[in-house]
Amino acid sequence: MDISVDIFKQNKIKYDWRTLYVGLKMDLIKYSDVVNYAVEFLTEHPDISDENIVQLAWGGADIDYESLLVDILKELHINELNLDAEVWQLEKRKWRFGILAYLKMKHQDDLEELLNKVAEVYADFNYPEDMDSFINYLEPKDGFNPSQYSKEENVTRLINLFYDFMNKEYHYLQNDNID
Repeated sequence: MDISVDIFKQNKIKYDWRTLYVGLKMDLIKYSDVVNYAVEFLTEHPDISDENIVQLAWGGADIDYESLLVDILKELHINELNLDAEVWQLEKRKWRFGILAYLKMKHQDDLEELLNKVAEVYADFNYPEDMDSFINYLEPKDGFNPSQYSKEENVTRLINLFYDFMNKEYHYLQNDNID
């Protein structure tokens, strides 16, 4: 899935080189997103003349984007590059939110399809427990009995739980004070 970092701008979620690195490693963004961020970064920080950032800003087919991002991260004293490490969990959480926000917008007129896509994200992100309550194929753990309700009522319940989750995630990520 190609998703643009614009989803972070639209939701006012801070992102940086770490976020781009995770997006690239998870195959979520295009090289053009990295180029655009590098250009924006240099525009906002005209005093910085980092060779790696300048190369990214120029872009092109012959550039090793991942290698340049790794060099930038190392300059920022980020040496742990294994995405399973604890230091990367926040960035992965940002991407999960971004993908879910994109899907919420894209499938706003088909809530069942939205729930199906949300279940795919649940699998893609290794079944995070904080999403269990609104995954359409899981049995509810809160004592709720879906068989006592119509399909529409069950879909509405799951969608409301999903929206609650998104609202909590949004506020969590908004309060993120990472520089």
